Amino acid sequence: MLGRHAALAPFLLLAGALALPGCKRAPAAPSAPPKTPTLRVFVITSMAGALEPCGCVKDMLGGIDHAAALLAARRDSASSSLLVGAGPTLFMDPTTKEDQRIQTGFKAAAIAESLKDMRLVAWAPAANDWAGGVEELERLKGISGAALLGANLAGRSAGAEALKVVEAGGHKIGIVGVSQPLQSGVAPEGVEVKDARAALEEAKKVLDAQGARIRIALVAMPRGEALRLTEAVGGFQLVVVGKPVDRGEANDGVVPPALLGESLVVQTPNHLQGVAVVDFFVRGDDVRFKDGSGLAQAEKREGLRRRVEDLNRLIAEAEKPDSGVRPEDLAARRKDKDALARELAQHQAPEVPAEGSFFRYEFEPVKESLGADGAVAARLKAYYKRVNAHNKAAFAERRPAPAPAGKASYVGAESCAECHADEYKVWLSTPHATAYAPLERDDKQFNLDCVGCHVTGYDKPGGSTVTFVDKLKNIQCENCHGPSSLHVAAPKDKSLIQRTPPKTFCATECHHPPHVKNDWSVEQAWPRVLGPGHGM
Repeated sequence: MLGRHAALAPFLLLAGALALPGCKRAPAAPSAPPKTPTLRVFVITSMAGALEPCGCVKDMLGGIDHAAALLAARRDSASSSLLVGAGPTLFMDPTTKEDQRIQTGFKAAAIAESLKDMRLVAWAPAANDWAGGVEELERLKGISGAALLGANLAGRSAGAEALKVVEAGGHKIGIVGVSQPLQSGVAPEGVEVKDARAALEEAKKVLDAQGARIRIALVAMPRGEALRLTEAVGGFQLVVVGKPVDRGEANDGVVPPALLGESLVVQTPNHLQGVAVVDFFVRGDDVRFKDGSGLAQAEKREGLRRRVEDLNRLIAEAEKPDSGVRPEDLAARRKDKDALARELAQHQAPEVPAEGSFFRYEFEPVKESLGADGAVAARLKAYYKRVNAHNKAAFAERRPAPAPAGKASYVGAESCAECHADEYKVWLSTPHATAYAPLERDDKQFNLDCVGCHVTGYDKPGGSTVTFVDKLKNIQCENCHGPSSLHVAAPKDKSLIQRTPPKTFCATECHHPPHVKNDWSVEQAWPRVLGPGHGM
């Protein structure tokens, strides 16, 4: 006799047939989006020897102590985190003037020590990093505790390695670096630069063999070449782009992230103006990350953010008692800002992909409001004290060159006051009259990066030097009107002095970014130094 289950067999077969592919069935409910990132990657590119911005203006972007505070505050909200970089890191320029070599070395060491506190894992170097020589780069690399990654570099590469594999969030993370550390097409002495594409492809094979499924490429080369390299090689979930070389104080603007295939390309503005934060959320074994940030709208969000910040600055200026802005104009600016802020808020919450792994990107401007990491802030103070002590001794005998025969030298504002008492009184009411005091307060009066814009006639014949500033502290009359010794000797001869200085000289001398914000205007600033008898 057939058993009960045998009798049901035809019905079970029929049920199985109905479950074959092509038959409708209820879709599985999507898993809830994870709230904690599996891996958070902090990105800094083209830092270029930036410890902090000029202290002349409040709320300037930058400051390694603020960046360290940002990382410390956000590190604990992810399962694991890494800090990586690419491009010029330790030095502002690819070459260093001899008289600034010691101070620049002190700064590079302070940066390396701070990057160790910030837990830098690796960076791809650029031409600037060899500014102190290969031995100095090796020493600073050791101080930082980070790997120097240059898979395509050979020769005097300061021990650059091809790749580094780390464990994070339960996954093997493979990091590869390639670099074109070229200045005017020339590599640092003794450094051989090989084909970056071949090096990257070979390194990817090694990562495959080592089981690193999440891959990061650190690329120090022109952005266009980096994008083409990303498309040609593929297989890297995150590509970090830094410049191959940088020069001077000028700040770059924000570069929006790009998505090339399955590779997220990230580049931050130079001089530590901001940190990119990339969160990877892993679901199961999937390491193909979908866009959870709405990058299509990223550029729009960044544009709105900048406009809100610009309006905030304009409103702050307009709220000052002496601004001259009409109340109705101030109200209109506030209304515009509120409207932009509402529009920005609407773009802040992109939808999370319902299935699979995904990433989220965020750009964090480095601001004073982030606070300061205690250890890094203390290191900054120690750096300034060290530089001050060294330069005071090293430049103790550096006197200004004498003025050529028949040419005027600098005599100081006290000499001007004898005949121009009203003008002198106006000058005393301006910030120019106390410009040197902040340097003395912060141990920066002998700092070669600072002193030139806080004294009169700096490094000019008959003027001042880093240590010889007698009678020439602060931004005095002669910075605008020129050296006046001949006019003091013959006060009736007005041709011996620059009576009306051109306004443009302010921007060419000191009032240019990054010493002031990009929206600084000489037309707006000019009335603040005028007064009765002095332009009015």
